[in-house]
Amino acid sequence: MEKKLTSAYALPSAKFVKSAVSLKDLPENRLPQIAFLGRSNVGKSSLLNALTGKKNLVKVSATPGKTREINFFEINEAFYIVDLPGVGYAKVSFAKQEQMENSIRHYIEGAEDLRGVIYLVDIRHGGTPIDLETVNHIRKAGCPVLIVASKRDKVNQSELAKNRKIIQDRFGLETLPIAVSSLKKTGLGELWSEILKAVSVEF
Repeated sequence: MEKKLTSAYALPSAKFVKSAVSLKDLPENRLPQIAFLGRSNVGKSSLLNALTGKKNLVKVSATPGKTREINFFEINEAFYIVDLPGVGYAKVSFAKQEQMENSIRHYIEGAEDLRGVIYLVDIRHGGTPIDLETVNHIRKAGCPVLIVASKRDKVNQSELAKNRKIIQDRFGLETLPIAVSSLKKTGLGELWSEILKAVSVEF
């Protein structure tokens, strides 16, 4: 059931539960899951901290590829937000990067409680070939995917309108993507509304 939040800090609780590298490591309690994915350094960790109102829930690093496992965060004992490793560049070996990509693919294709993926696109770039390829794979797997434009504060109003339209056309969206800023806390209520609608949870 949809419930719009008037504040990014309206959630009663958010806590880290565990990390996983394969489907056998997923949490045992069968709660709905919403996963966050995007290219390395797209602002995923900062957004998750802003959404939950906890500055250090997710470790933020200036080094791309910091997240290397699938991390589960329990929200109000009702559902999980899942932080997936970044797509693309990471300062790890080729073998490790391949392992991370396989973990993401197996999770998206095999996690029974996954309700959808929120895919972040840097609004300044409008979607790279890697972004398009990854989103197409998610769609082919039959998993709902919501495209969200990150780093809204990095563009002016003219660029915001133009780049949201570019992302809409590039990814074949019916409407303009939600644009969020972790720094300015903009767009978070709209995004929370979509998350709660997907997991059918009302607070």
